[in-house]
Amino acid sequence: MKTFIIPALLILGSVQILPTNGANILFYIGMGSYSHRVPLQPLIDSLADKGHNVTFLSGFPAKSPNPKVTEFNPPKLLGFIEELMGDEFDVFSFRKNSKILMVWFLLPSLGAAACESLYADPVYLNWMNTSQFDIVVMDALVNECAYGMAYHFKAKLISFNTAIQYPWNLESHNGIPDETSSVPDGMLHTPTNMNFLERTMNALVPMVWKAYRELWVFPKLEEITKKGLGLEEIPKFADLEANTSLMFMNTHWTTEYPRSYPPNVIPVGGIAGHGKGKPLPKKLEDFINKGKDGFIYVSFGTVGEFTKFDPEIRQAFVNTLFKFPNIQFIWKSTHPIQEKLPDNVLVEKWLPQKDILVHPKIKMYITHGGLGGIYESILSKVPMICFPIFAEQEYNANAMVQKGYGIKLELIGLKEDELTDAVSKILNDDSYKKSVVRVARLFTDRPMSPLDTAVWWVEFLLRNPDSTEFIRPLSVRQSWWVRRQLDVWAFVFLVAIVIISIPLLILYSVTKLILKKVFSSNNKSKTKLKVK
Repeated sequence: MKTFIIPALLILGSVQILPTNGANILFYIGMGSYSHRVPLQPLIDSLADKGHNVTFLSGFPAKSPNPKVTEFNPPKLLGFIEELMGDEFDVFSFRKNSKILMVWFLLPSLGAAACESLYADPVYLNWMNTSQFDIVVMDALVNECAYGMAYHFKAKLISFNTAIQYPWNLESHNGIPDETSSVPDGMLHTPTNMNFLERTMNALVPMVWKAYRELWVFPKLEEITKKGLGLEEIPKFADLEANTSLMFMNTHWTTEYPRSYPPNVIPVGGIAGHGKGKPLPKKLEDFINKGKDGFIYVSFGTVGEFTKFDPEIRQAFVNTLFKFPNIQFIWKSTHPIQEKLPDNVLVEKWLPQKDILVHPKIKMYITHGGLGGIYESILSKVPMICFPIFAEQEYNANAMVQKGYGIKLELIGLKEDELTDAVSKILNDDSYKKSVVRVARLFTDRPMSPLDTAVWWVEFLLRNPDSTEFIRPLSVRQSWWVRRQLDVWAFVFLVAIVIISIPLLILYSVTKLILKKVFSSNNKSKTKLKVK
């Protein structure tokens, strides 16, 4: 018996201490803002905790690095992002000068410029030639430079939408035409009850993006990648894009609109999750307790700076605060507010947003409408006032208003009374609170958490590398006009014309013949009468 038990225990012990054979997984954000790290970070940390070797390549160094994750910030990419996002970067001016639509089409050029900075960096090139990865996960916002990485490493590609579904996503990655007849486009943010012209514009947007990307953006990226890696040839980026294995969407039908997704598109809206909240620092807690009627949290995100708004807008905003002396205002602003503020306002460069939003005394959240903040507010059951500034924020605000858990205000030309009325409405009308509670219940009622869902699918791809052929739509290899059955409808239209035309032609011919005979008979009768 001893001779059996001792070897068995030794075998079991050796199995337990064997190291985890984790996969090598690369995450890439070249172009974007630091807020794009937020939905990616939980997935990165979870995969690292499960024993995978995770590298995060970006131009945004981690504020709180995870020792299990390799952070790689190439010097030239860092320089590119620092120059782009410097003090001159003013998103408010885009809205003020009606250039938000133009910025959408400028983004691919910035993504290509970020890619170019990488391939001009010897540090990056050396890393490329000495690394190997099984999966490349890219932020889907104009970071197609990752296609070259996936090709170089012979890795599977996962596209991660850190915001809403972008206009080019499903058409290019999966060959699925967008539901443009019913679902508003995130770039145009049309209403849900679209008229004919709006539906027409909505239908054309994916086609415009397809042509723009495949005829201009992709050839530029292909050339940058070929030159950087010293290659004679490289596959078309459109083909590499069509080989995308999975697509994660940071969306959910409660906060957006119901959509039809193929099996390889996985909604993970709210992946950053929300804990119970930690106790606030004593300074914040003491400040909150000074107010008789709770407090309001104010933040315009990581790139929306209040100090860059027009003076009259800033003053209208600040004047409103004086009208609510029994409410405390906690305000996150990177730069000091120059206007005179009432004593019930506390401004800080950094604040623990999640912990603030779950505080029992909070009344509302005044925000720019970034998706991350909206999810945090919903999970905290806090109604909002939204001032969309740029990107997809208008789209987010429209969905929020439609669902009834917030009020949307226009920043340009803001009047003091408009904000005063909005604050008073949310304070006194409990329908906003009821709506956000209802949305939060639906948002969290899922078979698996968004994070667990994303982790499961990444490991599913590792376990089943050949699964893509089963879950990717067959239409991905079809041309845009075949996907939409335009040839079929053209054929049906022509057949219908023929079917309708033949009887009409016969009727016309018969009628003409009858009339000819009738007139011929009348003419003969008239001739006979004249002869008589």
